[in-house]
Amino acid sequence: MNKRIMRALGRTALIGILVLGILVVAAGVGYYYYSSHSSSKKVVINYYDDLAPSEAKVFDNYIIPQFEKEYPNITVDLHVESAGKMVGTIKALVEGGDVGSTVIAEDNMIIGELIYANDLMNLQPYMSSLPTSDLIPSMTHLMNYEQSVYHSVYFIPFRGNIPLVWYNESVMKEAGITSPPSNWSQLMTDAKLIYQKTGVGPIMFQGHGGASTSTELYQWMVQAGGNPFVFNDSGDVKAFTYLDQLSTYFNPDYIHGYWGNYKGLADGKYYILDYQWPYIYSTMKSEGINVSGIGFYPGPTGPVNNDHLVGGDVLAIPKGATHIHSLLLFIKFLLSYNVQRDIIMILGEPAVNSQAYNNLPSNISSLFKAEESAFQTAFFREPVPWISEWNNIADSAFVKIVEDHAPASQIPSILSSANQEMYTYLLTNYNSTVAQEYEQGYFAPLYG
Repeated sequence: MNKRIMRALGRTALIGILVLGILVVAAGVGYYYYSSHSSSKKVVINYYDDLAPSEAKVFDNYIIPQFEKEYPNITVDLHVESAGKMVGTIKALVEGGDVGSTVIAEDNMIIGELIYANDLMNLQPYMSSLPTSDLIPSMTHLMNYEQSVYHSVYFIPFRGNIPLVWYNESVMKEAGITSPPSNWSQLMTDAKLIYQKTGVGPIMFQGHGGASTSTELYQWMVQAGGNPFVFNDSGDVKAFTYLDQLSTYFNPDYIHGYWGNYKGLADGKYYILDYQWPYIYSTMKSEGINVSGIGFYPGPTGPVNNDHLVGGDVLAIPKGATHIHSLLLFIKFLLSYNVQRDIIMILGEPAVNSQAYNNLPSNISSLFKAEESAFQTAFFREPVPWISEWNNIADSAFVKIVEDHAPASQIPSILSSANQEMYTYLLTNYNSTVAQEYEQGYFAPLYG
């Protein structure tokens, strides 16, 4: 009897040891899973974004703290860098094997430089965990293009944006102009009339160079029927010729104009603010500027179309990044309804989450109705890796034609020289195939 009891006790002890062992292993696995997937260890995310000071303040003081409250073991450090500088920063991190926990919000026109350099992680395996089903149509088109060309997902739309034309309603009424110019011809007429009545060069153009000038030029060239990338087709020539003529009515400070200019619109330095991003509306209000007399609309129709260039940022993870789960949590947060709604309500910028547009307050709905109208005829600038060189050449052509007022008869030859310069650059830095594709108009505006 005692032997049976001992054997029974032995079996019980053995079973207990096995169960305990299983529990210990399970606990270890659970601990490992929790540690690596639930961010129980402190993680610091480096978030790079190209933000204006007012935008950076909102992210630092409001948006990012919301995420850190939800995930107390994750800290987000915001790094504000221009789109061009960010490319160099990320390239250096990847090449140095020092990416760490990094997420970027890069200009959708610049992101191609990082894709072609093989500096971005393929996000395709993680798409099921990210809320992309609610993207507005234009952003869905952008992702469809991305997957058809790259056969992978390297970026996800974050902020969509279309610049609007802004104007001083009071001055226009005083000049007898009842509505903003509907086409290029009317813009020329109205600018002349305002100049005659006020003595002020009424139009502010983004002429200081860099990406702001070339981005604006791109839309003008498309609306004239051109393919901006080739520089010298008939539509491109028409656009530059028109801008040279319109520059008679540019405010003298236009050579310093960029997408941070807006204050002169309210204080009478100029009366028509050529294409500028919608965030300036909320920024002006936050700075105490009276916006009651400021109007805005998608802008005048060109000779061929009224198509609008979509700007904004896309989210991406550099190749070699660590703590992917935490990075995906942050991306998911940025795409969420609440953050996308904040992008509209606080930053005054268009969101990419369609749900964020539901039931907007009346005091800002007019701004986003203008954006919605512009989005109906939207196009993207193809994210080619050589966009920075194109920007430089386009800016050089602008200086020769518009700032230095080369004779009109020389405009076609100046643009043909720009075309040849771009072709030579591609031939030298890429290959003959890319150069020939460029010359044949293979790279062109992207439509949904």
